Amino acid sequence: MSGRFRLLIVASLFIIVILARWIGNQELTKHQMVRLSTSPVNVSLDQTHDVVLWKKSFKKKATIPVYRVPVFTYTPQGNLVVIAEGRRKGKKDENPKVFEVRRSTDGGKTWSAPRRIVDDGKSRFKVSSYIGTIFVDDTTATIFLMYVFCEFCPTRSLMLINSTDDGITWSRPRNITDHVGKDYATHPSPGYGIQKKQEPAKGRLIVCGHGFYNGKGLVLLLSDDHGVTWRRGAFVPSVPFMPEKEKGHFDPDECQPVEFPDGSIYILIRNEKVYQENHCKMIMRSFDGGETLPQNYTYLDQALIEPRITSGLWYHDGILFYSGPKHDTIRRNLHIKWSYDHGKTWTSEKRIWSKFAGYSALMMLPHDRNHLYILYERGFKSSIDKIAVTKLKIFSEGAHN
Repeated sequence: MSGRFRLLIVASLFIIVILARWIGNQELTKHQMVRLSTSPVNVSLDQTHDVVLWKKSFKKKATIPVYRVPVFTYTPQGNLVVIAEGRRKGKKDENPKVFEVRRSTDGGKTWSAPRRIVDDGKSRFKVSSYIGTIFVDDTTATIFLMYVFCEFCPTRSLMLINSTDDGITWSRPRNITDHVGKDYATHPSPGYGIQKKQEPAKGRLIVCGHGFYNGKGLVLLLSDDHGVTWRRGAFVPSVPFMPEKEKGHFDPDECQPVEFPDGSIYILIRNEKVYQENHCKMIMRSFDGGETLPQNYTYLDQALIEPRITSGLWYHDGILFYSGPKHDTIRRNLHIKWSYDHGKTWTSEKRIWSKFAGYSALMMLPHDRNHLYILYERGFKSSIDKIAVTKLKIFSEGAHN
């Protein structure tokens, strides 16, 4: 067989492989569009009540002067749980902290007194805990909180606590760094994790994390045994990977996943370095239960402008809800937007707070299809004066799939 003939065969095989991949991608795209197609329906939101859960203290010797980074979940018994970090000595991220939990058993009208579940004590500056991801395993009726300790240390620790009594009491912290390896001991992003309800990987717990000691990027942490063991799933590094980056670089940061009815995962991401001067959210998708995040499903959503911040996300009856400040550089003017086509377009919105507003989270109770909750930082002088939760009534005509 001549060399020219061999080259022709190799070239032909290469073309066949490329065509097969292209056809596969087209079929995947078509499959997603068909499975996720919906009919438009009118939806509106009206506020029913508003409760302040934590306030900033202006006393000079206050033990906990400020509370920040609240996370939110429903509970296995159909209640609400909120956790926030109280920062000792001031507002800086690196200060030692306490984590406090509050519960509501009446749909957010009243809340239990704050209870400490993590306490750094009088640890040194930078040697502290950083609130992370809250999530529920509906199979075992367990609530988890995954967080990082000593984020700026050479050997940071990935920690996990849980509650088996609906958020009333919590376990001692368990160090799970060895499960994923020290190189992937990430900061679990503020927000909630998911348990897959559909195939592929039905029942899997998924936490989205950002940043590593030696670099930046995004990683999905996966558990297929109800939180007993964990491993690394999809990993998307920043470009460049090392922390020293400039404005305009690709730097995916705090992230929030939701699952769509076809089993795919949609991830909303903080655009930390304003990639290519775009002040908007990054979006990534996974179609294999969090094992990979294909590059051809990574994009910028120009409709979701942001001032580099954690935002809320919730999927309900064919409607994707989003919360965040409607400003490209300042944390203020908090809105909820919603999409009828799984994030392709955002056609409706409601203003929640016109002044300063920071991190936010969205939540619904499994047994209540008519109300949406938003937990958020807000204030008149700064975005971290208070942490409040607002309950909104959902009015709709028709239904989505």
